[in-house]
Amino acid sequence: MSSSVHSVYLTDDQYDTPDTDEQMMYDVDDENVSNLEKTINKIGMGPYQWSLLSLCGFGWMADNMWLQAVAIILPRVQDHYSVSDQSVGWLSTSTFFGMMLGAVGWGTCSDLLGRTTAFNATLLLTSVFGVVASTLANSFKTLCLSLFFLGTAIGGSMPTDGTLFLENVPKRKQYLLTLLSVFFSFGAVLSAIIGIVIIPSRSCPDPTSTGSTSCDVETQNLGWRYLLGILSGITLVMFIARIFFFTLHESPRYLVNTGRPAEAVHALQSITSFNGMTMKLGIKDVDDQPPVSTIEQDGNSLQQKLSQMLMSSSTERAQHNGTPNSDPSPPISYQSTSSSAEAPLSGGDYTFQTPVAEIAPTFPPPPSRRQSTVIPPSRRLSTVSQISQRSPTLNRFIRKWIKEPLEVWWEKILSLLTDEWRKTTLLIWAAWCLMSLAYTMFNVYLPKLLESRLGDVVTGESSGMEGRKRAMWDVVVFTLGGCPGALLGAWMIETRLGRRLSLALSTFATALFCAIFGYVSSQWAVTASSMAISLAVTTMWAVLYGMTPEMFVPKVRGTACGTASALSRVGGMIAPLLGGSLLVVDTSLPVYTAVAIFIAAGICVLLLDDDAASTRREQKSSGRGSYTRLSNA
Repeated sequence: MSSSVHSVYLTDDQYDTPDTDEQMMYDVDDENVSNLEKTINKIGMGPYQWSLLSLCGFGWMADNMWLQAVAIILPRVQDHYSVSDQSVGWLSTSTFFGMMLGAVGWGTCSDLLGRTTAFNATLLLTSVFGVVASTLANSFKTLCLSLFFLGTAIGGSMPTDGTLFLENVPKRKQYLLTLLSVFFSFGAVLSAIIGIVIIPSRSCPDPTSTGSTSCDVETQNLGWRYLLGILSGITLVMFIARIFFFTLHESPRYLVNTGRPAEAVHALQSITSFNGMTMKLGIKDVDDQPPVSTIEQDGNSLQQKLSQMLMSSSTERAQHNGTPNSDPSPPISYQSTSSSAEAPLSGGDYTFQTPVAEIAPTFPPPPSRRQSTVIPPSRRLSTVSQISQRSPTLNRFIRKWIKEPLEVWWEKILSLLTDEWRKTTLLIWAAWCLMSLAYTMFNVYLPKLLESRLGDVVTGESSGMEGRKRAMWDVVVFTLGGCPGALLGAWMIETRLGRRLSLALSTFATALFCAIFGYVSSQWAVTASSMAISLAVTTMWAVLYGMTPEMFVPKVRGTACGTASALSRVGGMIAPLLGGSLLVVDTSLPVYTAVAIFIAAGICVLLLDDDAASTRREQKSSGRGSYTRLSNA
């Protein structure tokens, strides 16, 4: 079926509803776009895509909701199990470790079993392990173990949800992924609001105000368990909304890439029906292979053109020599060089012939029966190799899902460490790890720091409930302060500051406000500085999330961003343990350490080159939307 560049194998009479300008929006270089991309662009951004954005937002909200909950319950867990300041950080470390493994594991699961399986299972398992942590954890170790498994579940939400959303929307609408950051911020707000209602009245009394250290933790200190139980219920409601109130279809891109184009056609037709459209699609419309470029097409005819030139040259020379050439030679046909003799290739006065010489085959002499046939250690097969050779199915599985992915991953890592990318890669990875290390060190111990800072204000209270409620209110204010950060970051990068300076400025601002927080003692100053920290750090993360993919070309972008995310989890794992050790020395020491780490991260950002930022903005304004790498010149 013939089609023009913009037809996408579809005609206007195949639609019951007229196309809007948004639905007709294609990439500028449309001839280089696959048919599947054209079809998704044709569908546009409809009710299905907006509903999917909201449901993906649930996963991002749950991620930060549980992270903030761990920070909120940390002082109460410490009272419940009599854990030292140096050891209580294991609660957050176990959660971050699980999230790191979950991000990798669920990413692989989504490639093996499909996007929808991981999309739904992460929230369900998070709810299950949340119930386990709130009801069955009878020791600090079992609670850490429960939160580890919870982390493995919730850690897969952000990567799998983001991938599913991006694979269902047109290229020009993928910037809407930044809206998920708003859900992420509200997750922390939700945890803080529930915490202020549940925690203060259901916690052990503050010994500094009552003068008594006795507390029946099984009856008086159940607030943290109730908080985990309530969040488990909320997560379960999110899962139910995904299952029963929305018909989720498998990603068309995933189906095509796994060799199931017919299912992709069915999924796209169901999506268009959900959007109130009728579209006739065929297998050709989901072809994800880009069309052959004009250069390749010209290259295919190179032999023809060269043959014609040689034939023309031969004819002219024959006429010049007076030789009749009424029957010109046929076009020259080039044959590939091989080891078999071929007839000489003739074209007028030109003769081409591949010299062939017989070479006697040489084989190693057969080993003597008495000769040792022991294989050297370097050539012995490993146990896995031996097993895989005995089982062809296992061999295929190991090669497809273990060996080949590891080889590809290692090649990508090596390509990121070449002279072209080394500087950018190392600085970006360092920035991610340092920012996560500093922020987690501050955020994890924030409720505990607030209680210690505001303790003098509430001295004399009978139960200490008002003091803890005041500290929880500051946590709520802290989380609310970060909500405009994503919008502020999106505005800053479009100003003259650009991405690099916006990121550096927000990072240094976070360090400054952390230093102020560590110095001041009055209630209004503590509250104001914590709000400023939240706003600055949220802006920092928003710019970093949007800037990192633009630093790399598509060939290495996934590996670079994935490794950066993994390193941020490593920083999050180290922070609670390091912060707990510093907390033993002085309660302000984790804050000032975070200040120093933020400054180091800002220096890494300043060392990046930003000479392509103006070009990137020009391309965006012209409608191209392509990514530009920040060079290492």
